[in-house]
Amino acid sequence: MSKFRTLTGATLVSAVLFAAAACSDGGAEGTFPSGNPGSTPPDPPSTSEGTTGSGNTAPRVTDQLDPAGLVDSPCESLTAEQLDQLGVTGEGKETTLSANGVKGCDWKFGANLEWKIQVAYVVPDSKNGLQNVYDQNAAGLFQGGYFVPTSVAGYPGVFSNQADTRPDGRCDLAVGINSQMLLTSAVTGDVGKDNCKAASNVADRIVATIKAGGH
Repeated sequence: MSKFRTLTGATLVSAVLFAAAACSDGGAEGTFPSGNPGSTPPDPPSTSEGTTGSGNTAPRVTDQLDPAGLVDSPCESLTAEQLDQLGVTGEGKETTLSANGVKGCDWKFGANLEWKIQVAYVVPDSKNGLQNVYDQNAAGLFQGGYFVPTSVAGYPGVFSNQADTRPDGRCDLAVGINSQMLLTSAVTGDVGKDNCKAASNVADRIVATIKAGGH
């Protein structure tokens, strides 16, 4: 696989500000202020609050994806059509998330720019993808927060964080798209909306973009 970026340190996800945050089940039907963002992926499996999970071993990624050029051009992860489906207006802004040069993309939108989508492709120092997040959970990193396995477009993922950011309207998601890499998406917005479902919707569309060759 090409153009993988590696992070140092044990707390991979939090290190790049995409520590996947758990979401409550259910929630508002519309995930963005402009209304229903088209078709949505299945809701995450029901699970209890707190540090939860399905053991210490992450599910295997059987259909591995290579995001290729999207790693260095993350703002191309969502097509114009997909952004329109999500109700996003305006251009994405490329950001640098770590000293190692991991790139991300932010989209701010809404009447007062109160909504934000953040996307990045992250490889932990151990180069073991989603397993790194499971290892963090086993080490107690999320003891004060939560850890909730989910899936997006058939790929295993985790909502998790060291603290509960849900009351503040933020939800983060890490999805294992191959044995080494995490696709991370985060949505910040209206506390009355299911922003975890929104993060899933974003990741679902990015998977489709990758499968289409990054176009």
